[in-house]
Amino acid sequence: MHFDHRHWRILESEERRKMHPVEPLIKEIDKIVANKNVAFDIGAGTGYYTIPLSRIFKRVYAVEMNEKMVEVLIRRLEEEKVKNVGIILTDKPPEIDFGVDFILFANVLHEMDEELRLDYLRWAKMSNSICVVDWKKDARFGPPPHVRIDEEDMAKLMEEIGFDVQHLDIYEQQYVLFGT
Repeated sequence: MHFDHRHWRILESEERRKMHPVEPLIKEIDKIVANKNVAFDIGAGTGYYTIPLSRIFKRVYAVEMNEKMVEVLIRRLEEEKVKNVGIILTDKPPEIDFGVDFILFANVLHEMDEELRLDYLRWAKMSNSICVVDWKKDARFGPPPHVRIDEEDMAKLMEEIGFDVQHLDIYEQQYVLFGT
């Protein structure tokens, strides 16, 4: 993983909220996903997407591998009195025995090595739908270009795993792919 957890405040900054507002994505998810019982937010970090997802899904599972990020997330959930979020601390796809309606991979797949990325995408096939948000190769901000995953390469990978892929034009610096 490339993101240094010590910089977590960037994830909640006003600058990020202006450049990458969460509301347009949540509106699209709300329109596209029919059943809103269970959602997963992979690489949940500080809950930037987790908390808004908790407003449209009955139950959200925040999957995070970094204990420090989980501490921040717990504090935010308590401050905002969010009660329908479960936290899973793990560095691999969690083992579950229940149905999942939606899985979000927002700005996280580029952080994983190829094997883990494939494991997560294969694991996600058990869900009704997924959404991948990640940095465009030519984005002015974000992680170093050499770690970014090209949008067409990601769409092809999702299709190879068995998803029908839809491209959504929401952000200037990031692509959004919906898989069903």
